Amino acid sequence: MELTVEYLRQRHTYWIERLADAGIWEADKFKPVELVVRERCKSYVGLFHRKWVKVNVRRRLRDRIIIYRKSADMTVKEIDDTLVHEMIHQYIFQNDLPDTSTHGRLFKDFMQRINAAFPHELKISIYGESPILKGPGTRTHKLILLWFKNGECYCCKINPSKVPLFVKLIEKNQLAWKLKGYLLCESNDMYFDDLAACRKYLHGISMSLPELRELCKECNIKRI
Repeated sequence: MELTVEYLRQRHTYWIERLADAGIWEADKFKPVELVVRERCKSYVGLFHRKWVKVNVRRRLRDRIIIYRKSADMTVKEIDDTLVHEMIHQYIFQNDLPDTSTHGRLFKDFMQRINAAFPHELKISIYGESPILKGPGTRTHKLILLWFKNGECYCCKINPSKVPLFVKLIEKNQLAWKLKGYLLCESNDMYFDDLAACRKYLHGISMSLPELRELCKECNIKRI
C-alpha cells in the first residue's frame, strides 16, 4: 500500500466514523488536524504534534499527525494501527481530557476498548513502553486526595506553588462538587514522577476508595 496524505485522510475519516459507531468516541469532537507523511525515522513510527504557529500576525494552535514510512510498501494494517494510535492522542488533546501521562490510564483505556472492538482489524500498542516505576525516589510530590459522596475518589498531583490556590478552590466549592472530604499529602514514590501536575485545572487519577487506600499504602502517601 502506498502511503500518501490523501490515503491518510480517507483512513482518518473512516476510523473516526467506525469507532464512533462502536461507541468508543464522539465523531463531532474531532477538530481539524494536518496529516503528514515523512520518511522512515529511528525514533518514531507515528507522532501527534501540537504547536503554536503564527498566522497573519495572530498565533493559533496547529495539530499534526505525522506517519513515518516503515517501508516502501506498508500494509493497510500497519498504517491503520499507527494512525489510530495517533488519533487517540488527537482526541485526548483536542478535548482537554486529563490523563496520568502521555500513554496513561485514559490512553490505555481507549487502546484496550479499540483492540477489543476490532480484534481482526486493529492492534494498537505502545512502542518502546517501559514499565511504571515504583518505590522511593529523589523527588517529593505534593498531592491532594479527594473523595466524593458518590464513592468516586481522585489522587491529584499538584504543582507546589499552586497548592494554596487549589486548597482555597476546593474549600470554596465543596458543596457544589458534592465533596465528602480531602487531604493534602505528599509522597516521594517514583510512581508520581511522570504524572502531570495540576497548574490551572484540577485533574487526577480516578479510583474507588479501596483503591485509594491501597495506593496510599503502596506509595507511602503521607498527610501533611
